[in-house]
Amino acid sequence: MAALLSWLVATACLAAGGLTLMRGLNQVSAGHLALRRFREQIAPAQGGARLAARGRDLLVRFGRKVAGGEAESGLQLLVQQAGFTGASMPFLFLGARLAAALAAAALVLLPAWAAHGAPQARNAGIAFFSGVLVYRGATILLKLRVEHRRGAIRRELPYVLDLLLMVLESGVSIDQALQHATAQLGRAAPVTGRILARTIADIEDGTPYDKALDRLAQRLVIHEGRDFAGLLKQNLFQGGELGPPLRRLAGDIGEARLAHARAQLGRKSVLLTAAMLVFFMPVLMIALAGPAVSDLMGTLHHVAHDLENRRLNR
Repeated sequence: MAALLSWLVATACLAAGGLTLMRGLNQVSAGHLALRRFREQIAPAQGGARLAARGRDLLVRFGRKVAGGEAESGLQLLVQQAGFTGASMPFLFLGARLAAALAAAALVLLPAWAAHGAPQARNAGIAFFSGVLVYRGATILLKLRVEHRRGAIRRELPYVLDLLLMVLESGVSIDQALQHATAQLGRAAPVTGRILARTIADIEDGTPYDKALDRLAQRLVIHEGRDFAGLLKQNLFQGGELGPPLRRLAGDIGEARLAHARAQLGRKSVLLTAAMLVFFMPVLMIALAGPAVSDLMGTLHHVAHDLENRRLNR
């Protein structure tokens, strides 16, 4: 009787434990399902973002290993001027550039290696030049981006200064003027608008005004942009009127753009003259000298024909 009672108690405990375990597993599964749904609603591409962040970290580590002294030279300034801010951006560029060059060389070399069983000299040479082309092409593209960004800032800055002057003349502070001008820029000055928005975000995050304006001077990669940041810094720390210096700076930028346009026009005129000499002069010479040359060739042909007839008649 006691054994039967012990067996019944053990069976009841086992059933209760199994039911409790099943209930706990269901609750844990429901919790994981709810957490997964919540993550999908908040960050749908979290998995892809995590994978991209891991690949970026690998490229940054690779760039740090192969950097040497290049990251401390003008490359860091060049990357910042291209709009890629952050301490790890130069190393990311170095790692991505070298990885792309190695991938280009491998795409040329590996198929030939798999087909012939050994790398040939011609394929190795093509792979080497492909890697060098990709390596140098990345630097050239970075410099082109810097020049494009400089041109965009030089085009947009007069409009930004005019808008900022209009807001300042209404009697608001510099902070309010910058915030209002940044909100109103929109598509008219997208590059300069993003730079000013980043500066405002730095100030709101607690960055001191002098450091925020120094960063603004670095992000505005042209000399006029550095003068603009210097005027803001001088007005904030030393006082004085900001309207007349900004108006003179806007006039100087307009004159510089006009001089640049005149220089471009003169260069295009020279190129147009060279194109006319290359493409129009041969056609003009053919049109002028063609009839005379044709008559001369016809006369020589008739003379040769007459001389041949006289020789045959003899």
